[in-house]
Amino acid sequence: MDLMDDIREHYQLLHPNRDPVNETRSAIMYTSLQSQHLDQVHDILTRSFWQGIDVSDSLDYSPEKCTVVASYNKLVVGVAIMSSPRETYITYLAVRHGWDSSNIGTTMLYHLITLNPGKDITLHVSANNPAMLLYNRFGFKSEEFIAGFYDAYLDPESRASKNAVRLRLRHH
Repeated sequence: MDLMDDIREHYQLLHPNRDPVNETRSAIMYTSLQSQHLDQVHDILTRSFWQGIDVSDSLDYSPEKCTVVASYNKLVVGVAIMSSPRETYITYLAVRHGWDSSNIGTTMLYHLITLNPGKDITLHVSANNPAMLLYNRFGFKSEEFIAGFYDAYLDPESRASKNAVRLRLRHH
């Protein structure tokens, strides 16, 4: 957003006689996963994790309780997927590159927790993933360290740790 503001300002300086472009900003909308989101969601998940992720079946398992999609206009900027209302395991939480500092991950995690009151929520996270800080802020506690958890998924060149930590948010 700041970059676009800089570009507009620079353009205005170069072309002082032209009318400035009036663009309206939109709010980030949080909804449950819908079929029209799938292409962009799969793209974000592939870029954030690995090839071949398909979350289409999330549309069949209470998407209103288990999925959160963050959109800016028609651009999907974040996605959070929980396996089912029974399991309450967060399979994916990802934010589009460049939108990382917009609190989208925090808001999506908050939505998943409030959509599933009274339930323990678990997830695995790569041992060196900065998202660990986000989960800790919400009260998730480390339960187990698993060596090689992501061996079959991560590209050998990936800088992400192949080891994972299982975290749990306990219902009180």
